[in-house]
Amino acid sequence: MESIQNKAMTKYQNNMLFFSEKHPELFKKLSLFDMAIQNGQHKERYMLEYKPEGYFDVLDTVSNEWLYGTSSIEQAKKIAKSVNYSKEKGVIETFYNFSFDDKAIEYALSGDPTISRFVLLAPVVGYIQRVITKKNPINKIYKFIFFGVGLGLHIEEIYKKFHPYITLIVEDNLELFRLSLFVTDYKKLSDNSDIYFAIMANDNELKSEFNKMYHNSFIHNNYIKYDLFYDNYREKIAKIQNYIVTQSSQTYLQDKLLKKNIRVLDSITKEFKFINIGKNYGDKTIFSQRPVVLVAAGPSLDKNIEWLKKNAPFVTIVALFMTSVTLSKLGIYPDIVVHIDENRSPVEKTMERIVDKEKFFENSLFLLSPSVEMDLFLELTKKERIYLFEDRTRYRFKFGYLESFSVGEIAYALSLVFGVKELYLLGLDLALDPETRRTHSGEHESSKSTLKIEKSISSDYVSLRGSEFLVKGNFLDKVPTTPLFDMSIHRMNYFTKTLKKEHQKVYNLNNGAYFDEAVPTKSEGIDFLNLSEKESISNNIKDFFDANSSNTLDIEEAAALDDREEDVTKKIEEIETFSVNRHPSMEQFHEAFVQISGKMITPSSKNSPELSSIYYVYLESIGGYIGDFFNSKGVKNPKKHIKKLQKIISSQFLKIAKNYKEALDKFYQANAQ
Repeated sequence: MESIQNKAMTKYQNNMLFFSEKHPELFKKLSLFDMAIQNGQHKERYMLEYKPEGYFDVLDTVSNEWLYGTSSIEQAKKIAKSVNYSKEKGVIETFYNFSFDDKAIEYALSGDPTISRFVLLAPVVGYIQRVITKKNPINKIYKFIFFGVGLGLHIEEIYKKFHPYITLIVEDNLELFRLSLFVTDYKKLSDNSDIYFAIMANDNELKSEFNKMYHNSFIHNNYIKYDLFYDNYREKIAKIQNYIVTQSSQTYLQDKLLKKNIRVLDSITKEFKFINIGKNYGDKTIFSQRPVVLVAAGPSLDKNIEWLKKNAPFVTIVALFMTSVTLSKLGIYPDIVVHIDENRSPVEKTMERIVDKEKFFENSLFLLSPSVEMDLFLELTKKERIYLFEDRTRYRFKFGYLESFSVGEIAYALSLVFGVKELYLLGLDLALDPETRRTHSGEHESSKSTLKIEKSISSDYVSLRGSEFLVKGNFLDKVPTTPLFDMSIHRMNYFTKTLKKEHQKVYNLNNGAYFDEAVPTKSEGIDFLNLSEKESISNNIKDFFDANSSNTLDIEEAAALDDREEDVTKKIEEIETFSVNRHPSMEQFHEAFVQISGKMITPSSKNSPELSSIYYVYLESIGGYIGDFFNSKGVKNPKKHIKKLQKIISSQFLKIAKNYKEALDKFYQANAQ
């Protein structure tokens, strides 16, 4: 017994040393827990015991029940035996099961890559679909998630049998995880594997650790195997699904990003003003002198519209463009209008319904992404009243940039950047209305009476679908939201953490999601009628914007365009080399694909990130399918498929590079005149 105790203590010490070196945050959690036990601040609930039959078990001293109640060693072997190479049991898919017929593939092969995501996707996916099905078992298990640790013995057994390359270990109970350190050698497991830990993790920490796993060798995201040690951890599978659904490769696709880059270059050529959003404006700006109401198109807008109508003359109104129909009908004139969406149709449909749109925007200033349909906004206002800011691109890198998922959090970030002292959020619900289940206000172009969400969560098979789930509410304990809204909630909190200054106060008026450091506030308790009416505020804001804007590249920004030209030329050369090299085996082709992918997502310099970002999103989009091709058993005549797939991939890679190069060449030609 003494020898067993000594071995267990040695294993614990080795694990703690490993965590201190490789996982310091987890080490900190465990150290603080140890200290709490030693100081008598925490009374241990679970006791590790070694049974005479030769195995460890854990006694719950509260319920007087055993964790295993049988041989933990045999139980671990039983769990490992249940894991297999099937694509339909115990897997989380990371890609959509798109289906493309021959006509769609033929159209895509000759199509413009900025028209649709499927132009670049269909030829690759369509071909692989004809070669691989779900009946082809997985060849190797590259990624594995352990939901629940117990004593970790089943983890060791699964490692022995399958040797996963990358794993995520999830355990909510820190005390139980600590006991596993006496039994399981995590250091040894990590010798030939990358391990990520989400132990006693909140949602943000779980998402962060999953994303690290997901982006590590993303080509092997085809099917992520998992084991569910505790059945009540099933809800965590739904969370993982949401994290996958909301990856950039699923929400902001390569066609949009490529189109964005082309339009940004065009906006620079046409000498639109870019406003500096990378500057620290301090606590005394035009926006610190009067309360600001940020008006978004969530369902809470309708419920507070009379309050807004009454108070609008006394506050600065920053409105999302898609609220214009509602505001115009009530004669509420926005001081600033924000829009970032590249799509033409929603703007046109909104414009058709705005009441007296020429007068409505007469005194408004526009903050726009340089990739919007600029001709439409020039119908609403003069060019000198438009100010651009970059999102996802960095051509005017001296002026900063923002990255987000929707215009609501972009408008919030801009308000913080420009020094708003007192900010009121209205219509920024980022949740379904608890009563009507609407996603937007009634006048919004995307308004729905209800939102129907498909759910598919089972212990055997998890497909990639959207889901509805509950998050912390602003006024209610919990409110229903969606994966896309949840992305925006996280981004709101990120902007609060990185941009909000101590002197800035934010008030959340919505019956929607809770935001960090935003005070839940009912609108009926607020009025600004004691303030003087705003008169020349538009001119004052315009003076502020003009003083901090520029419509020409500086020397460094212009030189960075040469870096981009060099980068795209080099990438074209690499693709052409890849396209002609021979790869006689699946393993060699796999290695060659990994190498060319690495070259595509690596910019030549820090000043040329855009093209690499496009490739990164594209490769994450096709990575699951390509990984399925490489990692499926029973592929017949692989040499034939390697040759064909090599040709298709090279063609798609070249489409991206040549389309981007054409945009750069056009920019140079226009600015050489």
